[in-house]
Amino acid sequence: MTLELLLFILGVIGLWFGAGITIDGARKVARHYKISQLFIGLTILSIGTSLPEIFTHVASSIKIISGIDASGVAVGTNIGSDIIQITLIMGILALFATVKSTKDMLKRDGMVMIGAIVLLWIFGLNGYLSQLEGMILIILYITYLVLLTRKEKNVRELISPYHKALERKKKNHVLKHISHIVIGIVMLAFASHWVVENTLFFAKTFGIEQTFFGLIVIGISTALPELTTAIRGIMKGVKTMSLGVLIGSNITNPMLAIGIGATISGYKISQTILWFDIPFKFVMSVLVIALFWKKNKLTKWQAGLLIASYFVYVAYKIYGIL
Repeated sequence: MTLELLLFILGVIGLWFGAGITIDGARKVARHYKISQLFIGLTILSIGTSLPEIFTHVASSIKIISGIDASGVAVGTNIGSDIIQITLIMGILALFATVKSTKDMLKRDGMVMIGAIVLLWIFGLNGYLSQLEGMILIILYITYLVLLTRKEKNVRELISPYHKALERKKKNHVLKHISHIVIGIVMLAFASHWVVENTLFFAKTFGIEQTFFGLIVIGISTALPELTTAIRGIMKGVKTMSLGVLIGSNITNPMLAIGIGATISGYKISQTILWFDIPFKFVMSVLVIALFWKKNKLTKWQAGLLIASYFVYVAYKIYGIL
């Protein structure tokens, strides 16, 4: 038991540090090519902060292929991470800073965020997310990125090859940042394996559903990169990027992360997740957009409402297992 707990803790720490290293490397590479802050938040950082969820999905899918059902861990982690981001993390940020949005962002990215969770719910109505449905989620996510990229003024800098006039010193810096990305991904691979492996052990030992561990324990752990990145953005005055990370991650998680895992192995969707957790996420997503809509920012009482909503959600989940 002690060894399993130690490996689980090391896995959670590894997810956090691995994501941090990868995100920092990706952000510096993006800044080198002069990509806008909002674009970085919605794409590069949202994908980077979703790496713990993505790698948890891959590790869970490998387990499923080997004959061990880990669907609850994978889907629960994803939904749990999304819920904590749009409630607790969003609320904490709004309490200590003015988190701003734009009508364009709410109309485009907010609607995509809501559409993603609705589509996931529809796919899960039969209790199973197939490999084909996983591929559809990935294709739709890539389509979203392509459309987003076309609106990015400086995106040509991202997809163009190194300029011939690029100084050797700057090129070496970029290579160093890329190496950090690789190191971070390796850490994520090992950490996600430890987290999934030992979550299954605890679920079996204590007779608690995998989904609870995924929704609450791992969900909180995998949301730490979003919290860290968003807080850093607020501290540096980059407020639109901070909101972009949270909304972008709530698009990336249900479409790319779940899409990748489902494409590998397919997932069973529990009735609890289908009829409580996903609807709760939907309601909170709509609420967040509604709160931002009038003044493009959150007030202190609205921030408190989001924080309180998360604690009510956790209390209900804990009450359900007692």
